[in-house]
Amino acid sequence: MNLPIRSNGPEQEASTRSPTPNGNIAAQSHPLSFLQGSGSAEVLLERCQGLWNEIETFRDQLKRRHREQTVEMSHYRGVVRSELKNLERLAGKQREAREQREAEKQAQKGGDEANGHAKVPVSTDGDHAGQLLDESEDELPNQQIASSNLPFLESVWNSAKATSGLIAMQKRFYYGEDVDRKTVPRGVKFRRRRGSQSHLVKTGKALVDVVAADGLEWIKVSLVTNHRMIMDKAREGWVEDSSDEDDSDEENIKSPADDPDGDIPIVKMGEAMLQASKEVRIRTKYPTVRMILPKVVEGELPQIDKIINRLRTKGIVVECNPQAVASRSLESVLERMITDPYANFTPTLNIDCTILLGLVSDFSHSEVESEPWFHRALKRQVEIEDKEALLPNSLYPAIVGRKLVCTAEAAKRMGEIVDTIGTPGEKVRTGLFMGSVDETEYSEEVRQERRARLAECSKFDVPQDLRLPITIVDKDDVDASGLPAVAPKVKETLTAINQSVFMYGWSTGYTTITSNRTVVKGIENVLDKHAKNEHDWPKIWLCPTARSLVGKEKGRRE
Repeated sequence: MNLPIRSNGPEQEASTRSPTPNGNIAAQSHPLSFLQGSGSAEVLLERCQGLWNEIETFRDQLKRRHREQTVEMSHYRGVVRSELKNLERLAGKQREAREQREAEKQAQKGGDEANGHAKVPVSTDGDHAGQLLDESEDELPNQQIASSNLPFLESVWNSAKATSGLIAMQKRFYYGEDVDRKTVPRGVKFRRRRGSQSHLVKTGKALVDVVAADGLEWIKVSLVTNHRMIMDKAREGWVEDSSDEDDSDEENIKSPADDPDGDIPIVKMGEAMLQASKEVRIRTKYPTVRMILPKVVEGELPQIDKIINRLRTKGIVVECNPQAVASRSLESVLERMITDPYANFTPTLNIDCTILLGLVSDFSHSEVESEPWFHRALKRQVEIEDKEALLPNSLYPAIVGRKLVCTAEAAKRMGEIVDTIGTPGEKVRTGLFMGSVDETEYSEEVRQERRARLAECSKFDVPQDLRLPITIVDKDDVDASGLPAVAPKVKETLTAINQSVFMYGWSTGYTTITSNRTVVKGIENVLDKHAKNEHDWPKIWLCPTARSLVGKEKGRRE
């Protein structure tokens, strides 16, 4: 796959030429050279534009797959955008200063030649003062260039490209005991709870640079060095005794505090992430916390090794390896970064009533205009369908090539709804999608005929591997004795029709697909409290959007 990498906009073309006057582009070609920064704003600007282009290319790919809502990266993207604007400004200043100095040299040279004198390279106090003035004018921009945050932003992006199932970048998590938000000091960020406990907040917070593995891996990147960590220890009151004549049994490194390393920034960041991770559980698992420290060298200083070992002892995975943030092409990792929602579907899918309605709805197959009698939910479906067509973007990719079944209860309920409020088109499509208990009576010729007839009453092409019709099954034909001990607790929270659908899918091991968010959330809540491990969970896929029948005005009013 060849990705159409975003190109520089016209406003950046002039500032990203190569090579640059003050930077060696060839020196930047090493995959880890970005960790060193650069003294040239134009070199940094070119690198930042490349980073921005990759981020935008990644977002384009998410949009093409209709997955842009699954990766939260607006904060990180905003930080990169700000850095890009800052580097554009600094590159402009650096370029103007260079051009001004060149113009002054040319003017001075022209004046000397006009007077008939050649310029003599004699240093005078006035010349020295002018040189100092030039240096003082350049000092602030140079300091800003040297302190650019770009190497860190590149390291975070490279870390994200090394993961699978990317969920978020630079996401803040809150943890700790609930406190009354009225007691929180002004300026302290917190997470406000909803509902009856909205007055309670959590003030502990941890910023995670990369959330991957579908939420089960949290990564923090830091470009801290050994020297910086020693300076951090010194600020906390540590003193190193370098005397070789000290024969006492006391350690060379001392601190008055009970927890000497507890306030060192790298320790605080890691342990805050670890505490926050204990409050996030995904299918009985807690996220793994990983810290990437590419500039830290182990084995050189005992003080540094002690800090690293402290983090590892607490369960944090620490990598002190520059290769952990090595650059890699986006094209080579894209399929791994973006989660495939259908990858773990079973060959047979159990379809619930909400999906059955979405498969036959006029909203899904026809150009529906909002009617005056539409209530808010129907008007919203018109808007969503215009932007995100359900069938080609979600349902057809989920169900094609797989055997489709539904319980008799779901089929009956769906039929009742269609008979009551369905339009003529919705009733025709229901007859095409729904089959009978005995699947063997349908030949491939009959299936092909149904697909052809469906195409006649739909604005979308019908996939050739769509296996029509849906087979109706009897839930009582399945042995539920093998379900985990938590199953009865889940069952008692479900209505009769939802019991037939979800317990059938659970008993058979089939993936159940639904757009009933409320039911799925209720099942997850029970499992979060009572499931022993992730194997206790049923296979359920929640379709990100739902469609009801358009129906008839009279039928809906009744």
